[in-house]
Amino acid sequence: MARKGGKDRGLVNRRGSWWVRLVHNGRERWHKCDTKSQAKALYQRLRADIREERFFPEKFKAKQTLTLRAWLARCLEGSANRNRVNETLYNRRWSLLIGRRLLAEISTDTLRQIQRKMQLKLRPRPVHAPKDVHPKRVWSDATVNRHFAYLKHVFALALKDGHIQRNPVAGITFFPEVTKTRFFSEAELIRLQGVMDPKDWALIALAVETGLRREEQFGLKWTQVDLEHSYLVLPMPKGGKTRYVPLSEQAKHLLRSFDSVFTSAWVFPSVLGHANKANPKDDTRPMDSRAFLRRAFEPALRKAGITGVSWHTLRHTAASRRVAVGVDLFAVKEILGHRNIQTTLRYAHLSPGHLQDAVNRGSFSGTVTTTGTRARGGEMTTSQPVEYLVRPAGFEPATLSLEG
Repeated sequence: MARKGGKDRGLVNRRGSWWVRLVHNGRERWHKCDTKSQAKALYQRLRADIREERFFPEKFKAKQTLTLRAWLARCLEGSANRNRVNETLYNRRWSLLIGRRLLAEISTDTLRQIQRKMQLKLRPRPVHAPKDVHPKRVWSDATVNRHFAYLKHVFALALKDGHIQRNPVAGITFFPEVTKTRFFSEAELIRLQGVMDPKDWALIALAVETGLRREEQFGLKWTQVDLEHSYLVLPMPKGGKTRYVPLSEQAKHLLRSFDSVFTSAWVFPSVLGHANKANPKDDTRPMDSRAFLRRAFEPALRKAGITGVSWHTLRHTAASRRVAVGVDLFAVKEILGHRNIQTTLRYAHLSPGHLQDAVNRGSFSGTVTTTGTRARGGEMTTSQPVEYLVRPAGFEPATLSLEG
């Protein structure tokens, strides 16, 4: 270290404490140290950072003043995700909870407390509700997990840009979710068809035939439909690559029944088939899927007495009906466009004979049954209990096969 007048340059001893003095870009900076050796080491490291142009305290200070609300708004503005509606809701929720805090000040313990409060928050009890009726939760475990999953993504972007040193959501344990695949039964579909307008029912039937997601079906264009080769082309859907959806004969019949092919580029233009003076038909825009749900789908569910379902249940129904008649899971995966086979395995229990042969081979009921043999008279051989089997003396008992 350079010395000036017998003293180390940049080191100052004030009232028993050692200080490092730096002058950079015309600004003077002081750093307090415990010992002289520590001050020397710090001075050498800071001077090396200045020479290598890695010493930018102004830039570092500006990052520390970034609030979560400002960073959420920046992430939402630059988001190219398809699900911007939910992202807007998550942004609003986190901005109200801890939006004023700095990114570097948000700790894992703080988020853990918020997670617990969200889990315990209950809806207000109605005034005339019976005493034995317990209030319901405002957010389910799955909803809480979606909020924290989005926050984890936001902090991951901040960590990548160097605004924080670690992701505080990384230490959060997500709640276990109960996964139950709900699908329409045959009787429910018949009841639903009976209470719906035929034009509205055609959209429901097409969803069951193709297994399309809601945004995929309502955003479908006629240029994506190839009736000659019996498939749909979905460019860049949820999986991130072009998907080809095969069409059944019934699906092609339904598509041919829509007259929008002569008037619009959309298969389902705005207010298709329900135009009037107050609500005119607009063929230049696709139909609003949420408006269709409120106008036709949800009222029909109430009339049919069907609960616990949504539009996505139609996609589950499309998969379950094919698995139930023996279509292999890999084919169902390709039809629905699942990214991996694990998503399709949720329907495996619906397959005819799924694991049935294996469980029968491993069963033991206390009897030995002869299978595949028939007496000359045409009668099947009967099973006998194990304790009544007689073997010749001097012979060891035969090993019973668990496969028989």
